[in-house]
Amino acid sequence: MSQAYLHSTSAGARSIGTDVVTAEGVGAELRRLRKAAGQTQADVARIVGVSRANLTQWETGRYLPSAENARLLDDHFRAANALVEMAEAARSPGPVTAGVLTTGGSLLEVFRRAGASLAEELIRDGDGRPVGWRHNLQKRGAHTTLATAYGISAMSVVGEPYIDLHALVDDLYAKRSEFGWQGRSGGRRPEVTAAVVGALFQASTILPAEEGLAHLEHSLDDRSRTRPFLLSAALRTSVRLAPDAPLTRRLTDDLLAARLDFDGVPLWGEKKEEGLVAPEPSTAHTARAVVSLRELLRSGHGSAEVSDAVEVGTRWLVERIHPDDGVSEDLALPQPGGLPDVRITIKHFTSAWVLQALAEAPQVPVARLSRALNSLWERYEPGRGLWAWGSGDLPIWMTLDAVTALRAIALAFPAPQFLPPAAAE
Repeated sequence: MSQAYLHSTSAGARSIGTDVVTAEGVGAELRRLRKAAGQTQADVARIVGVSRANLTQWETGRYLPSAENARLLDDHFRAANALVEMAEAARSPGPVTAGVLTTGGSLLEVFRRAGASLAEELIRDGDGRPVGWRHNLQKRGAHTTLATAYGISAMSVVGEPYIDLHALVDDLYAKRSEFGWQGRSGGRRPEVTAAVVGALFQASTILPAEEGLAHLEHSLDDRSRTRPFLLSAALRTSVRLAPDAPLTRRLTDDLLAARLDFDGVPLWGEKKEEGLVAPEPSTAHTARAVVSLRELLRSGHGSAEVSDAVEVGTRWLVERIHPDDGVSEDLALPQPGGLPDVRITIKHFTSAWVLQALAEAPQVPVARLSRALNSLWERYEPGRGLWAWGSGDLPIWMTLDAVTALRAIALAFPAPQFLPPAAAE
């Protein structure tokens, strides 16, 4: 396996020439350009297509505009790419050169900052008792079942700061229903149940594996078998609970059957439903499927067909030349009692899943790994230590996906100087 490793530099900023660029510096320049143009925040926000609150947060340096929004702002003010370069310099933890990723501080520091921010965003009741996290950490609002499960899992990955999760675990467990865990929309939500079962199983002993599998199975329906995202999420959790369980085998078969033929190559698209099949394979869904199936192989319960599917999917991900940017997917979820379907939008942090899929792949070209890493870091907000969607929103699942991917890469591509002498040769 080719070697790459994480190398630390100064945290939270980069340099252009001799000037250190920070989020505050980008905000100051944006504010200067706006005032020079004689425009209000509302004017610019309307032209760029964001909320005034987004623009305020950019100008104060609390958040950085995404690469897309930075380009729109740059075009609007005719800044000759200056805003784009400043935002990229402030956002990116560092360049990737010769197989070395220079991050904004060590990976440990990145994890510490993420953990501290997540702990700060944890909602507590009037007695100081933790009750959960909200889905979008940028907005005020109530905590949700799914976001709290993501928060527990993210804190488990970063490892600090220590938070007593007992109250959160008890509350999550108490919210189970006949369909597992439903989330706000009700009905069957396999992705919610998979996330909650995974978090509970990881953080406590309150949920036996058998019960977790039963909840997971009850959350699935016939339509789930056509959705690679739902199958991958359920399979990953099922493997962790019991890799040899009948449910794990059924989910594996369903996920393999959900592949489509794209010019003779079996890969995963967004859906396998008549009339809804996309003309191209999906990077996000193929990466998610590879990650879940590789976890099955790691458990020692994968078949030759699983191994072949992982190899084909990984090879396609390595050779893919399209950007590893985030994508959205619309899901129609059936409701009990003949009620109309509930439509929700699922977002995927594609680069984080690509990195997880490449973490255990043999002979990954450094350029391919670097491309996915750069895409992941482009969404990083160093001022908060969290990851943001293109709109500037801070969904908690993005930070979970990012830290999980970074941990996988750090474990899979060791730094030679940190290994025993025999292993480093």
